[in-house]
Amino acid sequence: MKKKLLATILAAVMALSMTACSKTEPAANSEAADNAVDTAVAEETGASGDATDGFYLSEAEGGKTTDTFTIWVGWTSECPDDTKVQQAMREKLGIDYKLEFMQSDDILTTVNLKLSSGAELPDVMLFGYNPEVASALLGADRVMNLNDIYESDKVPNIKAIDDRIKDFIKDENGDMWYIPGWYAMEYDEPWGGWTTDAWWVRSDLMEQTGITEEQLSTIEGMEEALKKFAQCKDENGKPVIPLSFVQGDGQERIILSTFGVDTKAGVSRMPAVMKKGGEFVFIYDNPDYKAAYQWMNKMYREGLIDMEATTMQSERYQEKIKSGQVAVAITDVWSGQMFADGMTQDSVAQYFKPVANPKVEGVEKAYTSYVDPNPQNMIFINKDTKNLNAVLNFLNWANEAEPIRQQELNEGPVGTYWDFTTDMKWKFDDDYEVERNSGDQARVDACTPQLYQFAAYSNQWYPWFEQDLDVITLGQELVQKYCIEVGEKLVNHRSITDLDKVKLNSESVVSENLEALNAVVKEYTAKMIMAKTDAEFEDAYDAFLKQIDLRADWNAMKEEWLEAYQEQFG
Repeated sequence: MKKKLLATILAAVMALSMTACSKTEPAANSEAADNAVDTAVAEETGASGDATDGFYLSEAEGGKTTDTFTIWVGWTSECPDDTKVQQAMREKLGIDYKLEFMQSDDILTTVNLKLSSGAELPDVMLFGYNPEVASALLGADRVMNLNDIYESDKVPNIKAIDDRIKDFIKDENGDMWYIPGWYAMEYDEPWGGWTTDAWWVRSDLMEQTGITEEQLSTIEGMEEALKKFAQCKDENGKPVIPLSFVQGDGQERIILSTFGVDTKAGVSRMPAVMKKGGEFVFIYDNPDYKAAYQWMNKMYREGLIDMEATTMQSERYQEKIKSGQVAVAITDVWSGQMFADGMTQDSVAQYFKPVANPKVEGVEKAYTSYVDPNPQNMIFINKDTKNLNAVLNFLNWANEAEPIRQQELNEGPVGTYWDFTTDMKWKFDDDYEVERNSGDQARVDACTPQLYQFAAYSNQWYPWFEQDLDVITLGQELVQKYCIEVGEKLVNHRSITDLDKVKLNSESVVSENLEALNAVVKEYTAKMIMAKTDAEFEDAYDAFLKQIDLRADWNAMKEEWLEAYQEQFG
């Protein structure tokens, strides 16, 4: 009875936490908590049934919900064994987990090595969506079939997951092998995400050269602006680089979208497919793709694009942006790092502002990303786990449709290291905030392993935008401002379509050829950008089309995708 009583009290406290964090005004007094626990005690002492029952299985089969379980996390980290958040989860919710991180960024190789060694696997495995990783785990017969769990009333939050999410998870046989992570609570109206892709232009240089935003609204006007920016000097008296990006790092997507090319790969990881005039148009066959690189080549030959664009690393790019060497950056705020921690009032990077894609005659707007409500992470359960009750208790809690759940998974239960202030704003505990926002990764790691990926996200409340900051840094202020501006006004993302939803398995032609394809694309787009003449550009483009088929079986990839589309949506 004591064991069941403890579990019920913990559940009551959790329920109070969930209620306090809904869209209604949060309850923040200890009397409410005491009443909830008293009610739980009364209900438990009057309940009937076997006191040795477990959460999902009997305790003899599945252990206690408070037992320690292990999680294999699909990325590298230097987090210590027991972070502050783990301690709070254990003490406040009775959820006790230990973490094992990857030792290499090569996730698939790491997984295969562990599987081939026959080593014992953790109870839970969290990975970014990756069909190859899923195939490896299933092929080794090391993970649990979850069909029955999805139908069980014992885990109501998992059972209540949107049927469309479940359909996405199902394999070709209708089986479900993982719990979703980081998916949209509001499937039809998902949160737009961190869509900050834009042309970022220095407003101080616009003022200096007399360039207006209206002039930047066309590609011809942008070209004239770049020529004027080329006459400006940085603080060291050197000419400013008119336009910069890192070729091969995905940043060209913003220029490609300007020329009418969607750039985001589908769920199958097949490079972007569009539909024009009723016909399917694959990205590398798209005439607008060629036109975009012709424009980049023209700018490069005129000295208006960074001469290091095809060779520099991202760190070099970020340094150029921060030091005032660049006038226009093609990037997002995370890759460009223009508003990173440490930014001061006299930093030249503060003058970067996003502008709309300049219009190209005869081209319709295209997008660099789409909003996908489907899971971005896969959460597998070891088929041999001895801690299934603890695992499912945690995953059921993580999947409750509460907007604050991602915050609790990342920073601990509400009322520990963070709490509500007014109007659903929140603040860190003072001592925790000192460490959490220290900028020292070791100190941050000691606070939290940052496991928000176990939760869903909501368009009703997103913690990053709801923080109640007494003192907000200039960088934080600008990121918040421009996330909203790009996401709501410039809008370089769209909703997911059937073209994006096509699914292929890990043995597909697409999966087998992606690495080779990406290598060819990176090699030949660099040649196109750097071509010295129009004829040399044409030669590079023609060679590109031949090589993607010769080295990456591009035509077979397209045929496979078309067949899958017709089968799944035709």
